Amino acid sequence: MLSTLMKRFRRIPYISLDKRQWMKAMIRQEVEREKKVVMFYIDIVKLTEVENRYGDTSAKRVLHIFESILPAVARQAFEIKGRIIAIQKLWGDDFAIYTSFSKMMSEEDCQMLSIHFQELAERQLNRQVSFVNREELRVHIGYSEIIGEDIVKEMYTSVKHAVHMAKYGITSEKYAHIRQFHKLLAEENVQMHFMPIIHLPNGEALGWEALARGPVNSLFATPAALFNYAQETDTLFRLEHICRKRALEHIRYLKPHEKLFINLDPRAIDDPFLLRGKVQLLLAEYELTPQNIVFEITERHAITNYAAFRKIIEEYRKQGYMIAVDDAGAGYSSLESITEIYPDFIKLDMSLIRNVDVDPIKQALLETFVSFADKVNCKIIAEGIETERELETLMDVGVIYGQGYYLGKPDKGMAQLCGKAMNFLRFTMEKRVEQEASILPTPAMTEILTKTISVEKHVKVRRIHEIFEQNQRIESVVVLENDIPVGLVMRFSLYKILGGQYGIALYYERPVSQIMNTNPLKASKDDKLDEVAKRAMARDAYHLYDVVIIIDENGEYIGIVTVQKLLDKMASIKLEMASSANPLTGLPGNVQIERELNQRLKRNDHQVVIYCDLDRFKWFNDRYGFEVGDQIIVRTANLLREASKWYGSGSDFIGHIGGDDFILITTAQCANDVALFIMDAFTPYFSDIYEKRRMGDGQELSMSMAGVVLYVGKYINAEQIAEKAAYVKMVAKAKAGTVFITDCELPGEEQIRIEG
Repeated sequence: MLSTLMKRFRRIPYISLDKRQWMKAMIRQEVEREKKVVMFYIDIVKLTEVENRYGDTSAKRVLHIFESILPAVARQAFEIKGRIIAIQKLWGDDFAIYTSFSKMMSEEDCQMLSIHFQELAERQLNRQVSFVNREELRVHIGYSEIIGEDIVKEMYTSVKHAVHMAKYGITSEKYAHIRQFHKLLAEENVQMHFMPIIHLPNGEALGWEALARGPVNSLFATPAALFNYAQETDTLFRLEHICRKRALEHIRYLKPHEKLFINLDPRAIDDPFLLRGKVQLLLAEYELTPQNIVFEITERHAITNYAAFRKIIEEYRKQGYMIAVDDAGAGYSSLESITEIYPDFIKLDMSLIRNVDVDPIKQALLETFVSFADKVNCKIIAEGIETERELETLMDVGVIYGQGYYLGKPDKGMAQLCGKAMNFLRFTMEKRVEQEASILPTPAMTEILTKTISVEKHVKVRRIHEIFEQNQRIESVVVLENDIPVGLVMRFSLYKILGGQYGIALYYERPVSQIMNTNPLKASKDDKLDEVAKRAMARDAYHLYDVVIIIDENGEYIGIVTVQKLLDKMASIKLEMASSANPLTGLPGNVQIERELNQRLKRNDHQVVIYCDLDRFKWFNDRYGFEVGDQIIVRTANLLREASKWYGSGSDFIGHIGGDDFILITTAQCANDVALFIMDAFTPYFSDIYEKRRMGDGQELSMSMAGVVLYVGKYINAEQIAEKAAYVKMVAKAKAGTVFITDCELPGEEQIRIEG
């Protein structure tokens, strides 16, 4: 009787369905005794198959037998080296055996004990389950050490680790990799590389995307391998948390106008590390704001609960962070994500960018994205740019930002635009500046500036808030240091910062220098309005409607200009240009032509003004009607455009004087080539008009081109150029066919070669 009670008593401490607190205390006691605590996970392989084949009763009997033999087998296998603390039934046929060993217990010892237990358990189980007429039953086993730093958490994670070991096999290569991955996570052995995101119009870095890398030359060196193992081991949140911490360690290198792009997987988006005050304090330490951080919501996995997802996104927005939708165009629900998230940036997947220069369908799709982004006030970033032609095409359709190996590869530091791409963008920018140079004089900034309140940088945020509350019409406060503007605070940005969960507590009594925009757009009082407007509209979405600070020649503050005034003035200029353009050809008319000539006279470079006059146009117009006449005029304008496109300088000017008279201004180096193209192409350009109306009476159109070479000091104004051109044109018209003559070829003129 006594021996029976003792046997039962010996078994009681081992089996526990839910005694976690008791086990936690026992484990802590062993850890404090400097013991090594190991949890062994055991289950019966394919017990469900036994149930399906032989019925529920047989399966329950197998499980009952296994439970009865488990304590004795455990003691026989594990107490060779140590002591059993407890045996816990987890669920179904899954059990956890908590054991205590000396610190000298090695990994090889744990493997040998596991194999020994497996052999004993299978032998005992199959000996007592003879009623099952099938192959022998198998037992899975895995193990994981409990360090003792956070016992409750480790009891949970150790089961997950041991389950993976049991799944893949203790001695398998796959599990060896799994163990290496868990070691990587434990040591947080993740490095970040940074890929530049470039503002294409000027080649400057908008910011950098932080990309995770595992140890060099390891199985986890690539991001794909790293995140595949995280997904397989259900540790995605842990890995992403480490990546975000590593990325934020580099914010000290950001300038106030630059941004750090950090990936957020929809399945691991709710990170307290980001939503609590620690990151805000870190940003404040380096005089940055949450607007310097952009969270990229990846599209590689479907968002299953948009209501909860949107709620978390709004928490990030309240903190002041910016949001981007990553991989747009390649995910499960790109458009739905965009409509739910209202992102500040849309990153187009590289699958849309690859070979876009030769794919009209992709070009049309990109144009649609660009148009959509403009309407909803967000920015497009093209990913995966790998060739110059792809970059050129993206710029042509209006994409503002880009990243890819052609622009710059990921690196450990904040890499800049590579040299080859820099040269291309610089050339493109210079060419477009020349092409888009305004043909109307634009006003200086002093004509539209206004005043706003200014404060010194040591003033507290509390005072800025009071200024806005007391002056409801004021939307901005300029921050000065010895009359030099060093920052800007917009009403909406201040309220967004203070409206966050920790905004008032963090910033209310601090100097305004900690929350101001330290890199506001500044313009000289003598800058041209169109140039400032381009710079203003190139800013990121958050600062797009910030005022522009106007300074004098000494850099001192004199006023501000709102974006609304900039846009209104630009609209009036465009209206003036449209009203003075020729309605038939759309080319600039006489007002713009005169202004352009006067502006060109101020330059020191060698240019040629080519006056173009159609010969016998009136005869064709009278004979065949105004419809044919208009067609000839439009065709001539197109011919001049084509000549300038293929052989011009990139900064050519084409105008329509009126009727059949045109003007083309190009460089001396390009004049001959432009004229030769026109002479060669002129007759074929109108051949279909001849054939369609059977014009066979011997009359043919031609063009007389009179070139006036501009060089320093020869001409004072547009009238003098026109007088000279009229004389040269008279000489040209005396010759048959389409001809080009310059004033340098006339008798008594100084002989200057127009080739330059």
